[in-house]
Amino acid sequence: MEPVIVYRDRWLVAVNKPSGMPTQARADNEGVDLFSWVREREPLAALHHRLDQPASGLVLFAAHPDANKGLTEGFREHRIARRYQVVLYGELTPGAWTWEVDGKRARSEVLAVAEDNGFTAAKVSLDTGRKHQIRIHAAMAGCPVVGDRRYGGEAGRMWDRLALHAAELHLSHPVTGGSLTLTAPLPEDLVPLWEAAGASV
Repeated sequence: MEPVIVYRDRWLVAVNKPSGMPTQARADNEGVDLFSWVREREPLAALHHRLDQPASGLVLFAAHPDANKGLTEGFREHRIARRYQVVLYGELTPGAWTWEVDGKRARSEVLAVAEDNGFTAAKVSLDTGRKHQIRIHAAMAGCPVVGDRRYGGEAGRMWDRLALHAAELHLSHPVTGGSLTLTAPLPEDLVPLWEAAGASV
């Protein structure tokens, strides 16, 4: 699958990244990464956040220097809301997941959408942005992300990709100040699993 540009103005570019594509170049420089793909198409592209290679969904780039400061501060101060669709293996206890590692706090708000066939379809919002945050939180809560081969154990073998999709970004535009909501639909390779969990697309 190819990336898809879902939003562009003078200052910003938002791209729907397919599962399997790294956000940045890998150490071995093999394959195409999203950052390079965007830079081939834009005069300027600055990356301010990342998405795990096996995940899919929205990645936001600055396309003009005037947007850099606002995006940097927005992500650092958690004023850019990130919402994910995820399928978990097991039953979900409603509420929030919180943990602390090396003095750094991580918190995810999780909401079950539906449960069926041993799966839970859920929506997760990040209060912080630690590496692999949702995947680690889910595994620690006893309901790992389906298809997570790193943290998921048995659940990692239940689907051929990570069932984690960055579906929404909500922010104040870093230059104009206007409210901006960006969305990326659930990809086709996750729809059957989402429906198996009892949720509608």
